[in-house]
Amino acid sequence: MASLATPQVKLNYLQLGTGEHLVLIHGLGANLSFWYFGAARLLARTRSLLMYDLRGHGRSSMPERGYGLQQMVNDLVELLDFLGIDRADIAGHSFGGRVALAFTALHPDRVRNLIVADTQLRALQPPVRLSEWAHWEQWKTELRGHGLSDLPNDDSIISYKLLAALSQAHGNIANQGRARISLRTRDMGEKGLERWQELLTRTTAEREFEDESLLVPATLRTISTPTLLAFGKLSHCLPTANGLLEYLPNSRLIIVPGAGHFFPIVKPGFFVRVIEAFLTGQEGRGARSVRRRTRRFVPKRFLA
Repeated sequence: MASLATPQVKLNYLQLGTGEHLVLIHGLGANLSFWYFGAARLLARTRSLLMYDLRGHGRSSMPERGYGLQQMVNDLVELLDFLGIDRADIAGHSFGGRVALAFTALHPDRVRNLIVADTQLRALQPPVRLSEWAHWEQWKTELRGHGLSDLPNDDSIISYKLLAALSQAHGNIANQGRARISLRTRDMGEKGLERWQELLTRTTAEREFEDESLLVPATLRTISTPTLLAFGKLSHCLPTANGLLEYLPNSRLIIVPGAGHFFPIVKPGFFVRVIEAFLTGQEGRGARSVRRRTRRFVPKRFLA
């Protein structure tokens, strides 16, 4: 893997495949391995992929400050400039979806198409407690059945810290008991947990991650880029999905059946086929807009 060193940070990145450029942005507590062992290998058959570790994650450096969305966007701009990529399709999962949205809002000329996978925005949905999430009891039973006894309190807010901690604490988190794929298998086990804890204690990241001032309805309405919203049927983020569908004038929503927050690594084939269908369709349409709609099932040809 290669890296870009700027005065502020060293960014670790990896490129695969040939074709139109597609950037994949992981979420908090993860790294580019989130994509590499699943979706990336499939997408690289037809796309030129760029994956990178967000600052403070994976093999990128961990500066003391600079973890807000504006700086995350600036990092991506510098990386694209360094690699000579003027325009690309951008896909982000969870916090990576926020980075993708902010990048598109600030640099619309550099984004051909946008894919947002299971992200949550406070401007579009209030904080959700575990007890308020319809699938929490099912998930809790599954986790206990696989030996995890130190569960969060039912009144805990579902936050990036909670999801990151659980994803690294137990092998069954990724799909609420439906699959035995863990973020541990994505190089985010004990080593990843230690680095995550270091990030929260040694830097200003914990406070800066909370800043979503770039992603308010007034800003979202300005994003006219063709957008695919892909959210898990079991996800706590569905109110955000519906809000984005309302505010993004050129978007469509696909609900992934039987899947939760981490569906891109649990169902990589499914995720790839949905992305390919969307991007191929847009390439066929040229500059025309997407047809706004919600699809709660996917045809058999999309299934992994």
